[in-house]
Amino acid sequence: MNEMDLLKEFRTEVPAQQDVRKEEERLLASIQRTANGATDRDVTTARNAPRRPVVRLRTGLALAGVLAAVAAAAVVVPQLGGRESESVALPEASPSSAVMVLENAALVAARTKPAEIRPDQWFYMKEAQHDLGPDFETWNRMDGRRAALREGGKLRVGPPEKGPTHSGKTQQEVGALPTDPDKLLAHFRGLDKLRPLLSLCQPNCPAGTEKDVDVFGTIGWYLKFGPMIPADTTAGMYRALAKIPNVTVEENAVDGAGRQGIGVALDLGRAGKSTLILDAGDFHFLGVKNEVDGRTMAMSVLASGIVDKPGETS
Repeated sequence: MNEMDLLKEFRTEVPAQQDVRKEEERLLASIQRTANGATDRDVTTARNAPRRPVVRLRTGLALAGVLAAVAAAAVVVPQLGGRESESVALPEASPSSAVMVLENAALVAARTKPAEIRPDQWFYMKEAQHDLGPDFETWNRMDGRRAALREGGKLRVGPPEKGPTHSGKTQQEVGALPTDPDKLLAHFRGLDKLRPLLSLCQPNCPAGTEKDVDVFGTIGWYLKFGPMIPADTTAGMYRALAKIPNVTVEENAVDGAGRQGIGVALDLGRAGKSTLILDAGDFHFLGVKNEVDGRTMAMSVLASGIVDKPGETS
């Protein structure tokens, strides 16, 4: 049994009720007997054995994969705002490890129960642009009729800025997106205009990578709106990221606000690297960091959620 077979086993055995301690013990035992070549009759003994700090797979995958699979057994509710998370030890960055980590992220996302959103509610977000500008807070009414901005401590409410999108339209867009990762990639690749979070190498990306860069950035742009995205769509986005060439995962990635998480990186070598930083606990989006020609640009989501009126943050 290899690591992907284990992941499939875990996926089919995710319990209906949350019992993280018992689930962790079960997964640790399963990993241990696979690594040590144990037989099926060792299962009962292994499950009752004391937990060990770290159990490694033959390929060097540490406890992080186990804990991520354990997290998939829990019902996760979107959090209002980012939070400090303990770093997760990941395997060396490789396409295969990216598939495993992002599949775990998808399993967690699929079990999330987002709140029902009314048209008269507002989508709140606090963003940090770091070296690109000051932090700011925005509120956008879900029906697109009003918007608010707080910058420098002053709240201003008025008509929304003219543009191609608003929170309500974004909600409609993500509701119409395919959830199958292959169909999702095909959909994004077929669009003329995409919405990458930060420019990476456009318009001088290496030949054949242009669409990959645009799709990677656009998925990041949508993940920024996590609290309004349907659970199965978020899961599809994580699985789609794993299918993009040159995507790897990085342990202890740090966003522009100094928060540690899991880095999902599109590395094009000299052309630059874009990293989406996800929370190591529930995989919600923390921010993006682009590195090009020795320069780093970053954007972080410090808080987000659905509120009843502008000025509210929870």
